[in-house]
Amino acid sequence: MIDHNRANSDGAPFGPIRPEHATDGWALAGGPAEWWLTKDFGALHGRVKASTRSTCTWRIGRPDGSLMREASARSVDDAKTSADEWIREQANHADRPSEL
Repeated sequence: MIDHNRANSDGAPFGPIRPEHATDGWALAGGPAEWWLTKDFGALHGRVKASTRSTCTWRIGRPDGSLMREASARSVDDAKTSADEWIREQANHADRPSEL
């Protein structure tokens, strides 16, 4: 099945993520058809990807790919901030080091 949202992006990259969003430890990945951001948080890995032409989804996962947290965001900056804040919150719960 074709994802018509991505297929009808008129030659522009799908979604709101652009190279200038690769800041604060977030690295640009993907290519001209669709960009996304990645960031390593020690043993955990973060990713921000477009979910529509104007919104994003952020996720935090373990090295084996298992999901720890995922949520939608209205903008790239909101997604990056939310992922960073979630990691900070988890780090503040040092009584659960086995989960990180």
